[in-house]
Amino acid sequence: MKLLLVPDPTSPHSEDAFCRELSSRAAKRGHQTSVHTVPNGPLEATIEQLSATGFGLASDVVFVNSLQPAAILGARSSGRKVAVRFIDSYAGASAEAVASVKGLLSQADLVMVPSRYLEGIVRGWGVTVPIAQVPYAYDQIRAQEITLVTMRASRHTGFSIISVGVINESRLPCYEMLLTALARLRLDWHLTMIASGPARPALEARAERLALQDHVAFCDPLPHEKVMEYLRAAKAYVDPCGLEGFPMLALYAQSEGCPVIAAKRGAYEEFITDGENGLLFPPGDSGALSEAVVTLASVPGLSLKLIGAGIKTVEERSWDLTVDKAFTAFEGLLGAQAK
Repeated sequence: MKLLLVPDPTSPHSEDAFCRELSSRAAKRGHQTSVHTVPNGPLEATIEQLSATGFGLASDVVFVNSLQPAAILGARSSGRKVAVRFIDSYAGASAEAVASVKGLLSQADLVMVPSRYLEGIVRGWGVTVPIAQVPYAYDQIRAQEITLVTMRASRHTGFSIISVGVINESRLPCYEMLLTALARLRLDWHLTMIASGPARPALEARAERLALQDHVAFCDPLPHEKVMEYLRAAKAYVDPCGLEGFPMLALYAQSEGCPVIAAKRGAYEEFITDGENGLLFPPGDSGALSEAVVTLASVPGLSLKLIGAGIKTVEERSWDLTVDKAFTAFEGLLGAQAK
């Protein structure tokens, strides 16, 4: 099989690890790969440019990592099989935006998703093309520097929390609930909220009404490495929403030795076991979230237990498994025998 890879231009470190691993392992499966980065630009002009250069014609399958309209439509016009990797739930998006996403995914011959939860969402949109579940893999495990992790977990300099999100109208109640939960705590805590979105001012106003200015710091979106630094220094990563197609930041937190506290819904239920490799609470329950934070902060040995199990969780999401499932899906798309 000749596979053309279109990397995701928004990947951390400016390197698409998914395409990198496909390229490095293709020969062992008897396949060939090439890479074509599709430039940003006006949709119609970019598609015309791709067509003029024979985009996709020398391949059997064009694989587009992330929802890149020009690449998807350009690949479709080439007459080759099109596979798209999709990881965003578009929670809170407008009906118009969801309709656009549905239209793009329906142009593919295969959609890859990282969770059962996201497959259910895509099917709920009425997308009928074949869907393959291909796990989200991550291999940058800094938490194995166990001495540093142990020192951080045992510090008594306050309970530092990090949360990262896009604050829109649909997610605002989740983050307001987070502030309400933290406001009732009687321990020394500090929240770093790395956030963007149209409803962020409303969340900042909520923090002021709760008199949390000394406990909450709002930051604009940061580069991936900087976010990892915050996770490395924090004692908990909290996701009060649980709405992502796959909560990759929770996996990143585990890789950095930062215990995860999250709403018990969505893809979290597929890889977090409450009390084993993270703490889960009923969605919208501020009292349960408060209790989870207090439990993590006060129960001796719990933080280190969650850190150790979190490292194992990341290790289990190996590139071997992910790439194998991806190639099996590509081979099935062409009706080939899996090797």
